[in-house]
Amino acid sequence: MLPYEKYRRQMIDTVLALLPLLAMACYYYGPRVLIMAAISVGSAAAADYFCLLLQGERWWRKYDFSAGIAGLTYVLMLPASAPYWLVIFGAVFAILVVRHPFGGHYHTLFNPALTAFAFVVLCWNDLVTQYPASMTQLPLTASLGVPLYSSPARQLMLGGSNNIDWLDALLGNFYGPMGTTCIAVLLCCGIYLIYRRTIIWQIPVASLAVVAAAAWLFPRINGSRTVSVLMELTSGVLLFSVLFVAAMDNGEIQSRLGKWTYGVLLGGLMVLFRHLSRIELVAPFVVIIMNAVDHRCDAYAAHLCSGVKLILRLTWKGIRKTGQAGAGAFNKVTGRLSRWAGGEEGKR
Repeated sequence: MLPYEKYRRQMIDTVLALLPLLAMACYYYGPRVLIMAAISVGSAAAADYFCLLLQGERWWRKYDFSAGIAGLTYVLMLPASAPYWLVIFGAVFAILVVRHPFGGHYHTLFNPALTAFAFVVLCWNDLVTQYPASMTQLPLTASLGVPLYSSPARQLMLGGSNNIDWLDALLGNFYGPMGTTCIAVLLCCGIYLIYRRTIIWQIPVASLAVVAAAAWLFPRINGSRTVSVLMELTSGVLLFSVLFVAAMDNGEIQSRLGKWTYGVLLGGLMVLFRHLSRIELVAPFVVIIMNAVDHRCDAYAAHLCSGVKLILRLTWKGIRKTGQAGAGAFNKVTGRLSRWAGGEEGKR
């Protein structure tokens, strides 16, 4: 568990990193995004205050932005066309069901925003996986009446093809959740969080490398391997989930090898879920699973290291024994041949 001072600094860094994503979403879809963000943050804060009253507390801790961060993180994973009631439901669910029953503040077992998002994906999949086109100024009313489209993540799941290129991916010019498509801004936010040591850099590097390698070796689309890698890395909420949730330093993983182990496991499960499941957005479910085992990654890494050392030691011992046995057999054969040759010469 992190000291409260470091946890507070993490919350401030996370807010600063989320604001550029909110600004880009507002640029692409208009002021409706700001209304959705205000509703989500307000609903999360109201639910958090209600839970505090039930616990006999009347004020938030100083600089405790965690409820607002949960609301903002949750809403950025939604499409800009999501109804307002869905925004309220998810934000309240994150606080009432996921956050406070496990102790509130930074004692939660699962990330509240990501868990709430996974729940609405299961319950209202059509509302969460249909997206308006970028640069569409959405009306502020509850019903939009604008065309909605499926994302590259769905095309990957169905094994289709796509014409997305690197520039569109970097600028967020494709269908997807309003705060997770602009890859250039996401990468800049990730670099900032790494510089501030808010996230563990080994986790995104290892997990994204595993996803990219699997996309190159086992593409799910009818296209080039390069496009496969691009779509796998940019589709859905993968990059957003890894940077803002999975890689967050919660103090559970201490060793360097444990951090690499966590990242490899995260990427491996992401690939497995994407290839075997019929769910378009698998990243939240994988991260939730990893939330439950992150405290064991140091032990997994230590056991893995011991196992590898044992295998190498046994292999080396086997090679030495084999070499010694081969050398002994060779000496016996050459000795017999020498004696035989000497006997033949004596006879002559």
